[in-house]
Amino acid sequence: MTYVLTGTGLLVAIGAVAYYWRLAAIREMLGKRLLAPAVGVEQGFVTVKPFARRRFLVPILFGIVVGLVLIFLFSWPINISIGLAFAISLMGFEVDAWIYETRLTKIETQLADSIDLLVASLGAGSSLQASLVQAADYTENPLKREFSELVARLRLGDSPADAFGLLEKRVPTETFQLLATSLVVNWHVGGGLAETLSGVGKTIRDRLAISRQIRTLSTQGRLTTITVISVVWFMAAMMWQSDEVRFVGFVNSQPGSWLLAATLTLQGVGIALVSKISRPRI
Repeated sequence: MTYVLTGTGLLVAIGAVAYYWRLAAIREMLGKRLLAPAVGVEQGFVTVKPFARRRFLVPILFGIVVGLVLIFLFSWPINISIGLAFAISLMGFEVDAWIYETRLTKIETQLADSIDLLVASLGAGSSLQASLVQAADYTENPLKREFSELVARLRLGDSPADAFGLLEKRVPTETFQLLATSLVVNWHVGGGLAETLSGVGKTIRDRLAISRQIRTLSTQGRLTTITVISVVWFMAAMMWQSDEVRFVGFVNSQPGSWLLAATLTLQGVGIALVSKISRPRI
């Protein structure tokens, strides 16, 4: 019991120290930005971290690990292990693409709702910065975090054009590019921002509606691909159950192992091709 309490206390102390040093580093960075000269400061302190990005290395590493485990731990044939690792890596790419698209769709839907709030606030006579603060207060993450950082940069004295451009880089989608371009043009030229943002919001909603229709129409192709692949694996499982000795002997033979490796490779290529066809750019 004493060791548990001691370990818990050490973990809490380490966490508190790390949290304090993080706050100190943030305060130091903000102090440098406020005291530094206005010319040439942006590049020294601004780091662009994308809101969401594809992680291509993770599926590749996972497929390599699976292949090595099958070869050295389970003594599977090398060609079958490579084919299975290749198929798993491509399926991992599809899972990563689905997560990436889900996050982008969520933040774009939040943006469309927040633009309606911005239009109402601007129409009531509020400034753009105050309207962004209200939008950040009423929305949820992940858009809340992006709007909060945008407002913080404007309050720290960043150029509005640079702050809007940074938002476009952090969320590199067509909708955020349209929003950032509209805000920058209005900042330099002037005019009715509420009317401009109203048109932007309508465009974003139309784009989201078209995206949903395309995903609905492409669902049939994806389900067909999943069904065909599932049938192949189901038939292989039935053959293994009906005559295990002959099935294992066929797989361990040279022609059988190469045929199985070719089947796994073609399945991975088929998944990639169907995914590419069913994701048109809007």
